[in-house]
Amino acid sequence: MGDSTPSAKELAEIRRLAAIPAKVTLTITAKYDLMSAGLTKKSICDEIIVWIDKKQRVKKVILRGKHAGQSAYEMKPQIEDTLFYLKLTLCDLGKSHELMLVVSAHPDH
Repeated sequence: MGDSTPSAKELAEIRRLAAIPAKVTLTITAKYDLMSAGLTKKSICDEIIVWIDKKQRVKKVILRGKHAGQSAYEMKPQIEDTLFYLKLTLCDLGKSHELMLVVSAHPDH
């Protein structure tokens, strides 16, 4: 199955893209989950940066479904007294249209 810990380079890329909300896209589901929690894309980006800076656990997984086979990253930050489950993936790194896609962003149940 392999190591589920992302490399330092992968974490740096996640942090770099989170610092540029214009390079972050939300799936429709993630967008509605954030809206229902009263959160914005920028607030999630800020939490991703804090999470990485605090060296909290990020788990590397492989996506199924639409982006099957692509690496994704899971984290569970506490945002305003609620534990959230975030899953994101990096798309087209190094290209002008690179982005971070937030696949899931909902309270952790």
